[in-house]
Amino acid sequence: MDRKIFDILNEKEDNYLLPFYWQHGDHTEKIPEQIKQIYESGCRAVCVEARPHPEFGKDGWWRDMDIVFSEAKKLGMKVWLLDDYRCPTGYATGLVPKKYPDLRQWCLMEKHVDVVGPMKDGALISEQTWEDHVLLGAFAYKRLRDEKQRCEFEAIDLTNNISDGYLYWDVPEGEWRIYFYYKSRQGAHPVFIDMINKDSVAVLIEAVYEPHFEHYKEYFGNTFAGFFSDEPCFANNFKYSAQIISPGNNNKNVALPWNETVREMMTAHLGYDPLPHLNLLWFDDARNGDDHAELRYAYMDAITKLYSECFTKQLSDWCHDHGIMYIGHVIEQDCLCAGAGHYFRALKWQDMSGIDIVLQQIMPGMDDFRHTASCSFAEGSAQFYHYVLAKLGASLAHLEPKMHGRAMCEVFGAYGWAEDTTIMKYLIDYLLVRGINHFIPHAFDSKFPDPDCPPHFGIEGKDPSFDGFGALMHYTNKAAHLLYGADHVCKIAVLYDMENVWTSREGNAMRLYEVAQKLYDAHFDFDIVPFDYLDADKVSDGKLCIEKERFECLIVPYADHIAQNILVCLEKLQNNGLSVIFVKALPENADFDGCAVPINALTDEMKRLGLEDVLVEDGCDKLRIYHCIRDGKDIFMFANEEMKPIKTTVTLPCSGKYARIDLANDKYVSGFCENGKLVLDLLPKQSQIVVFDDDCTLEPEFSIDESISYAPEFDLALAECDDMATFNFVGRFKSFFNVTSPNFRPNFSGKMHYTFDLDIEKKGKHIILDLGRVGQNAKLSINGKDLGVRFAAPYSFDITEAVEDGKNRIVVIVGNTLVQKVRDDFSKTLLIAPSGLLGDITVHYSL
Repeated sequence: MDRKIFDILNEKEDNYLLPFYWQHGDHTEKIPEQIKQIYESGCRAVCVEARPHPEFGKDGWWRDMDIVFSEAKKLGMKVWLLDDYRCPTGYATGLVPKKYPDLRQWCLMEKHVDVVGPMKDGALISEQTWEDHVLLGAFAYKRLRDEKQRCEFEAIDLTNNISDGYLYWDVPEGEWRIYFYYKSRQGAHPVFIDMINKDSVAVLIEAVYEPHFEHYKEYFGNTFAGFFSDEPCFANNFKYSAQIISPGNNNKNVALPWNETVREMMTAHLGYDPLPHLNLLWFDDARNGDDHAELRYAYMDAITKLYSECFTKQLSDWCHDHGIMYIGHVIEQDCLCAGAGHYFRALKWQDMSGIDIVLQQIMPGMDDFRHTASCSFAEGSAQFYHYVLAKLGASLAHLEPKMHGRAMCEVFGAYGWAEDTTIMKYLIDYLLVRGINHFIPHAFDSKFPDPDCPPHFGIEGKDPSFDGFGALMHYTNKAAHLLYGADHVCKIAVLYDMENVWTSREGNAMRLYEVAQKLYDAHFDFDIVPFDYLDADKVSDGKLCIEKERFECLIVPYADHIAQNILVCLEKLQNNGLSVIFVKALPENADFDGCAVPINALTDEMKRLGLEDVLVEDGCDKLRIYHCIRDGKDIFMFANEEMKPIKTTVTLPCSGKYARIDLANDKYVSGFCENGKLVLDLLPKQSQIVVFDDDCTLEPEFSIDESISYAPEFDLALAECDDMATFNFVGRFKSFFNVTSPNFRPNFSGKMHYTFDLDIEKKGKHIILDLGRVGQNAKLSINGKDLGVRFAAPYSFDITEAVEDGKNRIVVIVGNTLVQKVRDDFSKTLLIAPSGLLGDITVHYSL
């Protein structure tokens, strides 16, 4: 039997869960109980968050962390720690302005004035400068009389014309724009470290990393697993949110990260000093698009590389030198790495890739359109989140050797109390089937009710869905254990689009999700590969070999302009035998021939190239498939993201004996696949894992031969969330109904206790009880025998060993969510499910 199937059957799977645990500083005596609760939920690690704690790095903090470490060690748990006193990482507990004011951030800013000549002896008031606002230069540009009112590329240097607060100039005939460029701290975050200054980033180590090493060095590398950076960013602009330079956006008043190293790197790339032409970072001013594109590329290339080296690598190196790991994630927003400019560079040095799914970014069934969400923009970009986000994390984990395939996601947070276990399972499956294998549930919290980004787990026994959450955590660990460590099977690479966004003119670059959706809905899996990982020397027999990936094709989303060094690389890849496919057309500045395919013909081109892996019948475009190989065994995960059942036959690239595993329903069976044909029958949001294993010793698959429906009378008792140990009898009823309907208990949050009898004939090899529709998780016992918890459809249980011939006493305890008790703002954009048993109870027989 496959070794990992053996592990999960014997509950020996590894841990892939490290949930946030918020410290408020007011629950010291309860910490041992809460750590135990986290452990009993199925999570064997915890990631401590300091954000709500009033004494981070002070006596109260060390007191509480002493207990966390001690209790975790007793239970054999790992401890992770968010690496700042609040989110986002970068405050360094406020130490920079207090102790190292010279290491505060610098930004590049511009001011401009339009003038008309001729005027001899003209003068302009020059902005006041001081030690935190330094003039770099002033330049005049001739305005063009074109439809876009741009400026000439050539500049007249007026810097030396400034005297005593005035700029003096004999203005020539015509219209002119004068730009003043400043190195300034006005547009920088007043407290943040400077992400492109290694000395400034080192202050974070001094403020957070080193004190924790001094206090807990005995735990480093054993109980203490490592630090977690949460959404670090450049933090430029008065809004403290990083901006991406995007042609045509007219990014006036945006302060941009800057230091002299950036200028030097730009000069090395361009072959000239960029200072006279910095207006191109804000305005589409150049007549020559090549000049415009290359300068923007040079700037973004410089700051993203510096971020990677100064921030991520420095923290990672410190952690590795001290025997621990370094992980985290940046902000990912609508295909833009909004915090650090380049997803892959920002996370390159970490021990896991990282993303987050929060604020209702992923919603079941809403993958084709923008939708309302609890995020700050009140709207989610469904195509980016459904088709790109998780693939970014999985792709980096596949490409970067130091990550060993570890891909992490922070999940569940800020969906609101209405987020039930059905939605949570959908999110976990969404991640697993796209290659994510480590998870940070958001969050365990000692405070209730806490308006800060619910739902929260446990909350001292007040969470009616906690049984379902625990079952989901065990499910997650087992599924991740089956998939982690296997080599991803993928034939297609898609070029990461960020560099093309930098260089395209007026935003004329195809977004990554357009290509991703076409491929994924046609069941062509892909990895997203940035330019940094492309190497023509790694092409062998027509395949691009990066780590364990073997790509037979590279797809380049359209951009009207691509940086010259990237074009040179693409041409070499093509000349070395790799199929390079340009979507729509080659860029205008390409000087070589290549294959261009309209986006609507892209999947036909993939078929022509023979890049299909799994063949799926038409009409199942939301069937998601992940294929990997471990120990020579092909492994497939199938997840139904349709809002309707899927019944289809898929053709796999392998045949033979397999294990089919439905972890959510504790169903482990074997079968035989001939000619690659495998039958799938999946309800909405249901998933299965199939492991091809010649030595599989599981029981053979069985089919349902007879089904009997029941509509029993039942006794109903309710326990409010404040006291779920006390059930109060409500009455006897003849049909199931929504407990939180407007005419019954619309404000009820808690557990619903159902008792009824079923006459069951003990026949057949298997007897399956299906509870039908349930809102939202159900715990079943028959004749006093506990049969476990189901947290999503199908709510089915194998009851063969528990039932007796004739009358059987059935007890079902259903838990809903806390949304009826706490009507939080996040839940206002989430459809609230009904509560309780809702009907269609069926007993299935395999004769």
